[in-house]
Amino acid sequence: MTQILEILISGITQGAVYCVVAVGLSLVYGASRILNFAHGSLYSLGGFLAWYLVVGGPGIPLWLAFLLILPVLALTGVVIERAVIRPLRGSDNWKINTIMVTLGLAFIIENGLQLVFGPGTRTIPPFVEGSLSISGITITWYKLSIFVISLALVGALELFLSSTRYGQAVRAVSQDMQGANQVGINVNQVFSTTFALSVVLTGVAGILLAPVFLVSPLGGWAPFLKAFVIVVLGGLGSTKGAFVAAFILAVLEAFVIFYIGPSWAMPAWLLMLIIVLMVRPKGLFGVWEN
Repeated sequence: MTQILEILISGITQGAVYCVVAVGLSLVYGASRILNFAHGSLYSLGGFLAWYLVVGGPGIPLWLAFLLILPVLALTGVVIERAVIRPLRGSDNWKINTIMVTLGLAFIIENGLQLVFGPGTRTIPPFVEGSLSISGITITWYKLSIFVISLALVGALELFLSSTRYGQAVRAVSQDMQGANQVGINVNQVFSTTFALSVVLTGVAGILLAPVFLVSPLGGWAPFLKAFVIVVLGGLGSTKGAFVAAFILAVLEAFVIFYIGPSWAMPAWLLMLIIVLMVRPKGLFGVWEN
């Protein structure tokens, strides 16, 4: 029983970080109907920026690096939306074009990271050491910390979307872009904001997981694929769906890794996705679109 509880806790703590990555991807799709294929490479960007500030460069504390990187990530999201995405919006087949462009952007970021930091992997020491043991169940303080931070970020985002005028504008644009524009909502500004928030979320996830997993220039594809599966399972554009699906799949992953092996984790995710979509093609919390 203790072993099962440890696996369950491990899955839940991991699910919180998966949720941060997936909610960022879902947020952009929900607001602008754009699937950002550079999402994973931006995850790697956050990890490498943290590594440079903490280990490879000035050697500042991780919490300070975290605060310095946040505005950089937000600015990166705004630049991507205005310089790369916005010129394509309104053109013929713009959704397909944005997929191709963001896919190319992912390769550009990856190659840029390799040129600057080299092709090798990096790691960052955790900002808190030690572990907590309760009734024979052990969990590291760092995993507990990233669980709390991740939930706080997702909770703050949900509060922003539901309780502020700007958050309500984001929801209005996601429901009816033309109607929102007609009532005076600055749609372009909403798109820039959602991209900034999305990049901040995925970059923060890259920072939080850097002490747990190695940071690699090509290491963003696995987080992107997992985020994509979570978003589709939860329902495209549904942040609530991404939240629930992230924990379901993370717990499933923890049990599969322990009892079968790590190579079966992603096949188990995809099998779960297929089963759910056979019953609910729109995902757990998705809505039908015209």
